[in-house]
Amino acid sequence: MTTPKAQGALKQQVREYLSDTKSIVDECLKTCSSSAQFSESFRISLATKSVLSGLTTSNLRPSLSLVQTIVLRIPMLSAIGQGSIAHAEFRRFLELLFWTIYFTDHSAEWAEFQKAKNGGFSRDQHKPISFAANRELGYYVDYTAELMENDPSGLGSQSVAALRTVIHELNSNVHAGQIAKEQRKLVPYENPDSVYLSKFVRLQRSVFSSSCIVLAAYKRQNLKDCRLPQEQTSTGLLVLFFVERSGQGRSEIHDAFPSQKYIVEYAEAN
Repeated sequence: MTTPKAQGALKQQVREYLSDTKSIVDECLKTCSSSAQFSESFRISLATKSVLSGLTTSNLRPSLSLVQTIVLRIPMLSAIGQGSIAHAEFRRFLELLFWTIYFTDHSAEWAEFQKAKNGGFSRDQHKPISFAANRELGYYVDYTAELMENDPSGLGSQSVAALRTVIHELNSNVHAGQIAKEQRKLVPYENPDSVYLSKFVRLQRSVFSSSCIVLAAYKRQNLKDCRLPQEQTSTGLLVLFFVERSGQGRSEIHDAFPSQKYIVEYAEAN
């Protein structure tokens, strides 16, 4: 049983811990408030949120509202010095993306996926529905890659390939192997200086832009479910290409997503 004296000491330690945490967070936020790299990170998330909103339809399973939540959380995590947690969120974002593409096409597997309580993998190939509904991420990436073979622009296939590389990088960041090899003492945050944020933004841009292209290519193959008019579908896909690579094509951006001002702002900033 904890004595009153011990309880008092614990409360004091909690106060000191939270005070130290606040100091760290305040310093990180101060750094980000004047950082061009953080502004870029914020803009990328806003543009991505706008693209995902434009591609959202009620038939998608799971809903894109889940990934949009992660999109807006990413800059916050980097701003408070928790970039390593953001890497785990990138990984979850990609899982949700590839699940959405697969399970939207497979209603029986989606129903089975929803029933699973432990979230583990299924190894019983004699139950093909549960087997397909509970696989490792690579299975759903492979499905999407084959699906993208039908995309005439070729951007879908290129973007899936890019995401394979990103997933490999994220896996190495999320797993504990790198920490286990460290010889120095690690601080409980990542300093969001210009060097760190520049690297972080490159990863963020790669994850979000390639993901949006893949999703747009998937929606293009299901025109009856897509908000973009058929004559603008090709342009709508190119919008995402421009968001990643350059500031040209601003008129196309206006044509495809006239109300999504952040896409335009982001393109004009590159």
